[in-house]
Amino acid sequence: MADQIDIAQEREQTDTARAINAARRAPPGPAAQGRCLQCDMPLNEGRRWCDAACRDDWQREHPGQ
Repeated sequence: MADQIDIAQEREQTDTARAINAARRAPPGPAAQGRCLQCDMPLNEGRRWCDAACRDDWQREHPGQ
């Protein structure tokens, strides 16, 4: 019969597996468009924001994306 520690370890493993699967299914975020998604400044290909401040502002305004 499983004791409390065994039960807790199984639950932790289950919770960890669920979190990993959820993170893998999470969308990668908005696509790069050649311009900063926050201030519309032209950017090199593949970039979404011109700097960390714009990224942080955008993420604050678009939670969960």
